[in-house]
Amino acid sequence: MKLPSLEGIVITIKSDQKEAKKCYENNLKTKRGVFVVTTQPPREEEVARAEMARERRPEPAKDVLEREISGKKFMFGKSLGQKTQDQITEVIARHLDAFAWSASDFSGIDPDFLCHRLTMDP
Repeated sequence: MKLPSLEGIVITIKSDQKEAKKCYENNLKTKRGVFVVTTQPPREEEVARAEMARERRPEPAKDVLEREISGKKFMFGKSLGQKTQDQITEVIARHLDAFAWSASDFSGIDPDFLCHRLTMDP
């Protein structure tokens, strides 16, 4: 599992199914409490690395145009050329059945199976 730290650094947690199950069972046994996580201030190179990662992160397109394909709305960045937009539209139209618009589109799959819930105190 990968997640961002408060300093903008990517934290990687590696485990296996057996270990995850053990952690889950231990979590169910313990009383809910408040845990405080403290960290040391980030080193200069960590801050620089986080800054570089932030700069490389793609941003959502600001200027978009909406295109309807088989009754569904898609948004394209205006920076895409017309030829590229047409190619993407063609691929989407050909594979429209691969897109899920809501949980009900997953026919034959129990929604309780699809939903992920975290066991934590709100």
